[in-house]
Amino acid sequence: MPGTTAWIDLARLQANIALVRKRLPNGVKILFVVKSDAYGHGIVPTARAGIQAGIDHLGVVTVEEGERLRASGIDIPILLLGPILPEEIPRAIELRLTIQVSDRYFAVRLAQEAERLRIRPSVHVKVDTGMGRFGIAVGEALGLVEELTREPALRVEGIYTHFSSADSLDPEDRAYTLRQIEIFTELLYTLKRRSLLPPLCHIANSAGFIQYQEDVTIPPLNMVRIGTLFYGYPEVDAPWVSGIKPVARLTAPVVALRAVKEGEFVGYARSYRASTSRRVAVIAAGYGTGLPPGLADHGNVWVRGRLTPVVGRIYLDHAVIDVTEVDGVSIGDEVEIIGPHVPADRLAAMIGLEVCELLVPALNGAEKRVYDGR
Repeated sequence: MPGTTAWIDLARLQANIALVRKRLPNGVKILFVVKSDAYGHGIVPTARAGIQAGIDHLGVVTVEEGERLRASGIDIPILLLGPILPEEIPRAIELRLTIQVSDRYFAVRLAQEAERLRIRPSVHVKVDTGMGRFGIAVGEALGLVEELTREPALRVEGIYTHFSSADSLDPEDRAYTLRQIEIFTELLYTLKRRSLLPPLCHIANSAGFIQYQEDVTIPPLNMVRIGTLFYGYPEVDAPWVSGIKPVARLTAPVVALRAVKEGEFVGYARSYRASTSRRVAVIAAGYGTGLPPGLADHGNVWVRGRLTPVVGRIYLDHAVIDVTEVDGVSIGDEVEIIGPHVPADRLAAMIGLEVCELLVPALNGAEKRVYDGR
């Protein structure tokens, strides 16, 4: 059955990376976040394009993602941004993944496995400065770094934390973010005074880089972690981000056409009733392939040069659009669900989602991906 196609412009991705690179001080490295299958863009081709554009590290969440990258021949540093289970430690070490450490128990297990395998893995200490998800408490971080530095089986390569509200313009959220920067920086200076500062120190995600650029790229901070911004969706407005463009578009074909008479219903629960005679098309995209159910009777798609509304509920594999005002719609016509005429951020805002909450499942649900510009 025909389905959705994700069209990925790797040249556009590289242009976004270049634009960010120009704004970084000398010596500041880029970690390209390619978790969740590169936000649905395809982890291996996307990572390769990033490497060609000069990124320094890759960031993933699972060992499986790291394994896919290593199996493809990628050998640059790969940081596991999320915690892993103890039973995953041996494979992570064998794959030469950089492993996040945020508690002493895990550090002991990691060192034991490293000694057994006779491989010395790199680690980054994760510190919780206010995100409240995972990471060692700030007050305990110094002790953990001291212990890890004394452990010959491990190489302490980095230390980092994560913003809670870097994309917010609310004054209280901005104050909270600045306080996170202050707390983390104080810790870094303490480590430096004791000759314990790891080579890599990072705090900035995409939104944090846009909104707090100078604060997050001055020594000892020397790396940024960029995901959403590279994929084309700035989470914060700034003059320079106008040059950032979306990398992906999502399309689906028209698979059926029918006439709907005045007063007739379309879809489950009779959720749409035609007020006049209408012509509708069925497209091969539904919530099973990442189209949010919230777009029912709200969203628009682009077909034959016109925006046209989604009508009725979103089905598992299909959706219905009203093409009454669009001339010449035929079976097989390409319908743009996400793209230049229907930006993912605008579509997401329409139904109260963050852009990645819509974009990632939509691209991950695509039946196939087609790459341009590689």
